[in-house]
Amino acid sequence: MKPNFVVLTDFTPAADRVLAYATTLAAPLGAELHLVHVFLPTPITSEYGTVLPIIDVDYVPETRRALERVAAELPVPATAELVESDWQSAVAQSLDKYHPLLLIAGLTATHGQFDEWMSNRAVPLAHQTGYPLLLVPEHLPQSVQHPPRRLAFAVEDRPFRLVPEARAAAPLFDALGTEIITVSVLEPQERAGGWEGLTAAQQCGLAATMPRSGLHKVVGEHPGTGILQAVENLNADMLALLDQGHGWAHKLFSGSVIDHVLRHVRVPVLLLSGHIIVTE
Repeated sequence: MKPNFVVLTDFTPAADRVLAYATTLAAPLGAELHLVHVFLPTPITSEYGTVLPIIDVDYVPETRRALERVAAELPVPATAELVESDWQSAVAQSLDKYHPLLLIAGLTATHGQFDEWMSNRAVPLAHQTGYPLLLVPEHLPQSVQHPPRRLAFAVEDRPFRLVPEARAAAPLFDALGTEIITVSVLEPQERAGGWEGLTAAQQCGLAATMPRSGLHKVVGEHPGTGILQAVENLNADMLALLDQGHGWAHKLFSGSVIDHVLRHVRVPVLLLSGHIIVTE
């Protein structure tokens, strides 16, 4: 099967930025883009109970034609598909159909965890599906709108393993020759550490060059702040994070490192599903 990316799109300004960035990744790899727009009217509660809103009968065919025009105008091979289904089923259907190297979506600027939960519904997909999820910020600076030259891979200083699907992105980084640097944020009393995380990163299979990945330490910062500092210090143009998946209820009430990073990051973020290896 030809290498491909599945791009979740919704015709917002953020979606335009996602398509532009996805195109820059696809071109050097000779990959195809599959644009997917999910449509399912959301039930609303009225005095008569839960009902579906009235939808213009022309909406679906007009949206499908608009999406096809967008795909036809891209400078790389692309298809367009409007899926009338619930979000989870539509994504699962697309992944089963295309088996992409990446699942790509936009990252909308938000103001708090509830707003984030409502706006960025793609965020949990890395953990839910296992596929690598690339999130492209709505306000991506022009300076990083190119294939990644240096990726900062933030990990805990513990052994971990990526799920098999998360390693699907390896051909992309191999083809681009992306330099991948492992990042570890440490407490002051742990400043000599970082090596367990580095060893796990070197063995994780994210790219053929991973065994040669170096270690960049940030000491004495909050993990989220430290990761963002590392991206700046390294002049990285992409960030990868290990997503162990703690669920939205956990994130709403106690927050997480991933949430903090996603609210402030200015480079594309790759979420990789994996799990910590517990040793006796």
